[in-house]
Amino acid sequence: AADNSPQFMFTNYSEPFWIKKSQYVLAMTKPMGSLLQQSVYPGASYSLAHFHKIPNDWKIEIKSKYNPQYTAGGKEGIIDGLYADENWRKGGWQGYQSQDFECIIDLKKVCTVKELGANFLQDTRSWIIMPVKTEFSWSEDGKKFSTPLQIANDLDPKDDNVQLKKFKVSLPENQQIRYLKVKAYNYGKLPKWHQGFGGDAFIFIDEIFIH
Repeated sequence: AADNSPQFMFTNYSEPFWIKKSQYVLAMTKPMGSLLQQSVYPGASYSLAHFHKIPNDWKIEIKSKYNPQYTAGGKEGIIDGLYADENWRKGGWQGYQSQDFECIIDLKKVCTVKELGANFLQDTRSWIIMPVKTEFSWSEDGKKFSTPLQIANDLDPKDDNVQLKKFKVSLPENQQIRYLKVKAYNYGKLPKWHQGFGGDAFIFIDEIFIH
């Protein structure tokens, strides 16, 4: 089109159809008697949806218990390849209050891995504070894990800007992994300088990544 707007040609479906990759689907209900070949129907109703295919078949066991208000859609929500933004109220984050976060991920097969990491959010005024430190350890058999690699937090808890931070580590060349253990340590009780003094801080985690 002259204005570079997207053009769609529609197909009638009388049975379910399969989507094999991440993509958008535009659905339309058209007025009776409209021609199928048309791309725009006066008076039609349209609905656009985005379908995301999880890029892996990993299995995750979460040993902590997330707050029922902050689930990220369930336990697979932190290994689905989708990153949430600073607006945590949209539901893209898992929240853990008054406890550490710990999980084990099974990659289903031994893989060569170069980098491990996890994405966290801080919104101090809402009691959400970066973990004090995060640990990563790995195993080929799920029983004997490596000595944890630790990443300490360097973001000031008093910084009340809403912001994201990736805690990540690089691994030795050709490191073989099947199981990954991640543990993030909760800040604990809110200190005297905080308006919620004495309350329990949250950890908000969005995505664990393995490259």
